Amino acid sequence: MTGAKNHYDVGDQARDAAPAEGSCMLARCRTHLMIAIVVAAAIVVTTLINQLMFESAEADSHDRVTTEVRINAKQLADGRVEFALQQWDGSQWGERILPRPRLFPANSPVDLWRNSGGIEVQTPVPAAPMPSLCVVANGDSDELFWQFVEFHAARAANLIGVKLDYSTHTNVDDRVDAIEQCVDDGARMILATLADADQIIPALEAAAEHGVQIASFGAGEEHADRAGSLIHVSMDEAAAGRRAAEQFNSAAVAGPVLCVVHHDAYAARKNICTVLAEEYIGGDVEQLQLGAEDADEQIDSTLRDIPDLAGLLVLEADLLPAAIRAIEDSDDPPFLGSIGEYPLSKLGFAKRDLIRFTVMDLARFEVLLAAAALHYMYANHPNARFFEGAMIFDGTPNVHIGGPKGGHGRPSTDDGHGHDHDH
Repeated sequence: MTGAKNHYDVGDQARDAAPAEGSCMLARCRTHLMIAIVVAAAIVVTTLINQLMFESAEADSHDRVTTEVRINAKQLADGRVEFALQQWDGSQWGERILPRPRLFPANSPVDLWRNSGGIEVQTPVPAAPMPSLCVVANGDSDELFWQFVEFHAARAANLIGVKLDYSTHTNVDDRVDAIEQCVDDGARMILATLADADQIIPALEAAAEHGVQIASFGAGEEHADRAGSLIHVSMDEAAAGRRAAEQFNSAAVAGPVLCVVHHDAYAARKNICTVLAEEYIGGDVEQLQLGAEDADEQIDSTLRDIPDLAGLLVLEADLLPAAIRAIEDSDDPPFLGSIGEYPLSKLGFAKRDLIRFTVMDLARFEVLLAAAALHYMYANHPNARFFEGAMIFDGTPNVHIGGPKGGHGRPSTDDGHGHDHDH
């Protein structure tokens, strides 16, 4: 809000103030003087409104509020001139605002400035522009994990009161373009994943040079300092592997366990299988790296090759339906667990019961906590750079326990250890 637009019609004012028939010759001079006063008064009002709105204009010079006012004047029977102010409310002129004093004496000397009383004009003040948060991720939007990320990014933006610009691209050039577009669009915060760090980091560095604050989440915490990230939030993959091993061990699973890796899993994700093999005491752990197509057939074929399979762990919740289809007709299905939650409303109770545990992959917490922390720094520490490096938060995942008729949304009928709530 940097300016005010004032409209007034000098001709109208002159006609309104024209002297009555038979007035003295000085009336003409008085009329011209009145017109000059009207013009001067309009300039003064404009200046005052500009001054009132100047501070808001500094906040955002692109948001302008137009305030339209006009000067009213009429000549009284005794020769004096009365002034008033009207403000346009968007549909009509408001009531006349009558200052005190507001009368121009009939016998006022020429070239003498006179002032009306002060007037308070209610001027709409635009709300401060909502800061923009860009989230640039590297996942496939068709995958369940990244759908959770997008959902919770929107939830985070609503909670902290920012405008969200979310995009996810598997192609690194598209992510670089997205970061550059965020800067061009005036984003003050960018929250990004750090896959393909060597290509992504220069774009983040360029954003920081424009005053944008950076945070990161997910895999790649080792690149957080180089990326200029103020905070990095991720899941402790090793802890996820240990949590999975705890479930197999506590259930006294005995025999080989198959650890199924999604076709595009990053290196740290695969480490879950390594830690599982180190911690699992019931037998060997075999790893299945899936190809890009026909996950069902690949899992089914591998299970046929391991007839005594005792446990099955999938590293992405998207793989649960394929795993369930592979084991649901078995008389003694392997103990099934997943890294990441699956929307159980898409599964019947019998299929839900085959999922014995879920290690929560923190999709919601990574983006929510990173966004909240980044906004806090933006709002309270605009030049923040703590500890000469990124703050790293590796979350230890919780475990949701299911199992036959004991959890996943149905009443417990066993020893009571199941949970009767949905994911």
